[in-house]
Amino acid sequence: MAAKRLIKSLLLVMGLTAVAALAGVAGASLVADSLAEELAASAVQQSPAPVRPASNVNATRVSESVRAAVSIYKKRTGASPLDKILLPSDEEGAGIVLTTDGWIALPAALLAGGNPLVAVFAGAPPAALDPAKAVRDDATGVAFVKLDAQRLTAAPFGDDAALRAADPIFLADSSRVITASVLSPRMLPVAAKADYLESSETLGRRIIIDHDGLPGLAAVDANGETVGLSLGDGTAVPISYVEEVMRGVFLEGKAVRPKLGVRYLSLDSLPDAKDAGLEASGAMLVSNSAARAVAKGSAAEAAGLKDGDVITAVEHDRIDGEETLGERLQDYPPGAKIEFTILRGGKQMKVSVALK
Repeated sequence: MAAKRLIKSLLLVMGLTAVAALAGVAGASLVADSLAEELAASAVQQSPAPVRPASNVNATRVSESVRAAVSIYKKRTGASPLDKILLPSDEEGAGIVLTTDGWIALPAALLAGGNPLVAVFAGAPPAALDPAKAVRDDATGVAFVKLDAQRLTAAPFGDDAALRAADPIFLADSSRVITASVLSPRMLPVAAKADYLESSETLGRRIIIDHDGLPGLAAVDANGETVGLSLGDGTAVPISYVEEVMRGVFLEGKAVRPKLGVRYLSLDSLPDAKDAGLEASGAMLVSNSAARAVAKGSAAEAAGLKDGDVITAVEHDRIDGEETLGERLQDYPPGAKIEFTILRGGKQMKVSVALK
């Protein structure tokens, strides 16, 4: 997975640089430059790391993470002098600076009211934030907004896959850093675990943190690199999920993700799967009262996938706990034709699928 992320990162930088050269769009070169820096940073850690004691924290880089974070305030509209001042009680949440020329990421829930907001940075003037101009990623609940800002400090990306339980983690906005720790580096939140079902169109795994805080705080590892976007409920969206759609957001104005159309159980996450007569790993397609295992009109239905099928591999990558089915699919663009290995009635077979 680390190699795939590195290849995708390099392609992203090359693509944005080419667009800047051909189109001559103002600020496009800044986007490419800042992405090159942050994606290069994200490639530093390419293998799982052991639990790191607090003494290994790079305090300087962690303290500097406020410069790559942004605080989000309600815009005051009154006529009194006090209404021209942003008060601490006006802070709604936070976000992460993605590029030097003003792209930020924040929880889409912060924009739900549609009210005017103000983005405040540690080392740059405040900027107006218009919720109507946000690009939303339905798979993660993250929104992307382009602000009228320049010379920002872009967040260096870390490797969220390298996190381990009990690792120190830090939550930052533009003015402070909060110390916390990782409870679980990658799991379904409690609410989603009610029936353990996941959707191929929703990336639901989260970093579980022993602190709530404001939604949108940058989750920073011991090296001072951003590994997640806090949702304010003790969970954070892994930064790899954000990174996967940045190219589409910046160049096409939308979050581009493949669609399969299934609901499934990640069997490796069920400790009693074998006792229940199920396979030990793979993604088992399952219906419940809320939705069918295979959605009507979906790529999965067109390929002939059925309730009860167990997808054990996507191309040559096994579904074995390292990544969920939904995560494996992110390596492919919409329209890609890929091969699944499945178990149906105890028999192994190959199925060709054209993603939408």
